[in-house]
Amino acid sequence: QVFSRARADAPVVPSAAACRCRHLLAGMRAVVLGATSSVGHAIVEALVASDAWDGITLVVRKQTEDFSMITGACKISLRILPNLDDLGTLDAELSGFDALFCSLGAYMKLDGIDAVQKVDFDYVVAAASLAERCGIGSFSLVSVGGADAGLPEDAQGYKFYLRTKGRADKAVLEKSIPRVYVYRPGILFGRFSSQASASTRSKGNWDKFVGGFSCCCCCLTKTAGIHVKRLAEAMVVKAEKAGAGSCKVIIDNAGIHAMCA
Repeated sequence: QVFSRARADAPVVPSAAACRCRHLLAGMRAVVLGATSSVGHAIVEALVASDAWDGITLVVRKQTEDFSMITGACKISLRILPNLDDLGTLDAELSGFDALFCSLGAYMKLDGIDAVQKVDFDYVVAAASLAERCGIGSFSLVSVGGADAGLPEDAQGYKFYLRTKGRADKAVLEKSIPRVYVYRPGILFGRFSSQASASTRSKGNWDKFVGGFSCCCCCLTKTAGIHVKRLAEAMVVKAEKAGAGSCKVIIDNAGIHAMCA
């Protein structure tokens, strides 16, 4: 076990073994919001696999064991925050981190429109505001292909989802963060391919469709979407090699594949 448990209002303190491991390292520090999503899991694994990062703080709503046994888990600390409305209380703890990765998202079919507004817009923008206040130099956001803030205000169904995502992208890009990367992938393949993904929620028939599509139409998968691991690896490499200066960019599915080439 890498983590010791902590109160909900305090960060999880790494075990003695984790501290010994971290003592041998000296590198960048990252925060991950949405770590228990499929892309979030892959981002965490990509971060711990890279020598560039020696501290990864996962802001999660409840205790999870998903990350305790993965390779490189000694770099990870959990910060349990039961209500993401309280993101503003983390300023002091996260000040000076190098990067924040955000893969927050609600499932509209399961959670409803109100949850999409709350999670995909309110919490995402709050995460960017947190990065801005903490002086975090890099903010990487997982959005969705087709996101469009210009869709009509009365958009319904999936168009409402795309409009909400687009509005969040726009708000994040307007923050005073030196480097903002908004990723708009297509279909996400390999949602349950991480070393431990017990906390990744199932999308039911959609997951079955994606699995069948990737097997039967493998020649089209690159055009239609991307594997979550490739997306996560591209995001992590981009953040660690960003350097100084300002860069604010939206990267579509084809652009993500180009980064992986």
